[in-house]
Amino acid sequence: MTTEFDPTITLHLFDIKTTHKKPYPAISPLKPEHNQAGKTVLITGGAGGIGYAIARAFIQASAAHVIVTSRRVGFLENGVKRLQAEAKALGSNTKISGYASDAGDLEAANKLWTGFKEAGIFVDVLVLNATIAGHIGPLLNTDVNDLWKTYEINVRSLFDYTKRFNAQEGGSKKKYLVNISTSIVHNLRDENPGIRAYGVTKNAGTVLIQQIAEDSNPDQLQIVSMHPGAILSDGARGTGLDESSWDFDDGKYTRNNLFLELHTVSNASTENLPGQTAVWAATEDAKFLHGRYMAAWWDIDELKRQEFKEKLEAEWHFLRVGVVGLTQLGHQKMSGSKN
Repeated sequence: MTTEFDPTITLHLFDIKTTHKKPYPAISPLKPEHNQAGKTVLITGGAGGIGYAIARAFIQASAAHVIVTSRRVGFLENGVKRLQAEAKALGSNTKISGYASDAGDLEAANKLWTGFKEAGIFVDVLVLNATIAGHIGPLLNTDVNDLWKTYEINVRSLFDYTKRFNAQEGGSKKKYLVNISTSIVHNLRDENPGIRAYGVTKNAGTVLIQQIAEDSNPDQLQIVSMHPGAILSDGARGTGLDESSWDFDDGKYTRNNLFLELHTVSNASTENLPGQTAVWAATEDAKFLHGRYMAAWWDIDELKRQEFKEKLEAEWHFLRVGVVGLTQLGHQKMSGSKN
């Protein structure tokens, strides 16, 4: 399946004219205003793929401690070694730790966070990246227990980790949460229709985080949900996608079939766009997007324009998951109408 990509993204009659497939200066983790010195960052599912790129970017941003988790011990150990090697090559003093933990397992999560408390570790930035695709195919062909397992990881774990993150004792510092979402949350019909279980659970998880943000003071807990883009990660391959499926943001495929040439020159940028955007989302610069959804490929400088911020203030539903075609006022009118 090949999907045409329109570089002009229309958001409720607001156009983002500049989009990106690779990192660019505005999101650089090397910028002083993006510096994460002194902060501890926890990235669930951070030993590979997009999570690994996020960990790499926080190392580049001089985080004091980067913690990654994974269900798979060998995969985790390899990821930590690779991150440590990258940090050494950068001359970074960032401490890198790996914890074998299943995000969907409540006992494992309790052990993880209890261990942090006992070790005196205070998490300043939480990146909710761990996810599973779930059953591939129509929902009614899905086993109930399999679907619920997908909910446990893609929804319940978000609530569990966020609640524990927010309840940490001994710190008055502002906390930052970045939820790695997906474009499927607002495009359930067209985005790879074979992964229905993934779509409905990621939608629910994003709404959950959205509502937590509504109840949170962004001066104390800043929350941004981010679609990482079209990245051909191992997880994407697990759903049946390959180089010919999409115009991936890492440049591994084009409609001109120049796969080998593009792979050679652009492989280094794989996953780094969402990786660096996640660092930006965990800074004061992104505070205006608290409780909202964004895509990593959107140009940050365009998002920061005054007219865009005014639209955010004027329209509560703008860049939030909801029902297309209904405004809050329209809902109130219909709810109050009587025959």
